[in-house]
Amino acid sequence: MRHLILVLSLVTLVCGGNAEATDDPHGSANGIACGQCHIAHRALGQILVGSTNGLVSTLCLSCHTPGGWLNMTRTLSAAEKAVPGTSGSSHAWDVPATNSARGAQTPQNQTLLDHLAADGSITCATCHDPHANTIPPFLRLDNSADALCLDCHRQRDNASVRTYTGGELSHPVGVTLPAGSGYHDPPLDVDGKPQPSDGNTTNDFVLNGGVVRCTTCHGVHKTDSDSGTVDGF
Repeated sequence: MRHLILVLSLVTLVCGGNAEATDDPHGSANGIACGQCHIAHRALGQILVGSTNGLVSTLCLSCHTPGGWLNMTRTLSAAEKAVPGTSGSSHAWDVPATNSARGAQTPQNQTLLDHLAADGSITCATCHDPHANTIPPFLRLDNSADALCLDCHRQRDNASVRTYTGGELSHPVGVTLPAGSGYHDPPLDVDGKPQPSDGNTTNDFVLNGGVVRCTTCHGVHKTDSDSGTVDGF
């Protein structure tokens, strides 16, 4: 009986039991079992992940890659990992959370901190929660006002940067787009056309309640700098 209790306890530990609800597609309804991502013994990762190098992102990309899973629609490849100014179309992963050149700092939110890699790097699971889709798409924080972005990129959260002083500055964020003849409200597409008249919604400037945010101009995944192309999801 003692051994049975131990086994049941391990199953509850690894699979979560009823303690944490699992939403599709990361659940049994889609043919995914706990043991496909986690292993109970001799796991390389600190959260019992079953990847060859102990990295959460390696585990994620084993499915989220073209051809990696039946009918997979959310895919990434290593070539899409951003090298700013050089290549890539998605936010970088398995890179240090702190990067002064990119205006990135170690997150302050405890949930994000808890999901950095052991070496302090950000992974897919730093921003995404594979076990709950309470905040689509599987986000750990509500990003409707760019709270998730700004937790790391908080030094960019500056609404007072307006005048040129000779140094590198950032466009103000968290400010309401002014009304008046000197501004387009709503703004034009980046190709100069009234949005979304060209049928390409991925080149629209997105305002949240009329407020300029980071995501007004920047995307996270499957984005590029060509206003004529249609970006991915």
